[in-house]
Amino acid sequence: MDEAARDLLLQFLWTRDFEDHIDTPEKLRGWLTGLSLLEPEDAVTDDDVRLARRLRAATRNLCAVNGGAALDERTNEVIDMVNALAPLQVTVGPSGALGVAPGGTGVGRALSTLLALGYQATVDGEFPRFKTCKACGFPFYDGSKNASRVWCDMNACGTKEKMRAYRARKALGQK
Repeated sequence: MDEAARDLLLQFLWTRDFEDHIDTPEKLRGWLTGLSLLEPEDAVTDDDVRLARRLRAATRNLCAVNGGAALDERTNEVIDMVNALAPLQVTVGPSGALGVAPGGTGVGRALSTLLALGYQATVDGEFPRFKTCKACGFPFYDGSKNASRVWCDMNACGTKEKMRAYRARKALGQK
């Protein structure tokens, strides 16, 4: 998976932080057109917003699963909904290798593109590196050599978590 594809998938996961950046048709259209995933004249409905937000939640859940969380049973349902709207298409590359490409049109195609990126990350063996922070729940890509990171930022969440653990041990009389 190339860096641009990885960054695009992360940008999708990061559309919810202190605010939701895709919670209205206007915001979703702006976000998708800004990344050239949607044409400005394509229609965006409230149903599209709901599906995009559900796909984001499902993808975040898959990132949490990579860190040991349980799989949300609704994840398959959401992926099935995107596939019903804009199914991934099997393609043949120049070297004869099979791949997948987004199907459909409009918002469905944009969401199918994100699904294709997740699939490609899985095929490339990189999807297990997409995780959620043990402390704050924020999605991140674990670029460490042995893929052992559990915090989005060691200087923020990692330090806070280590201090909490230290204080808890100290309260129990441990070191």
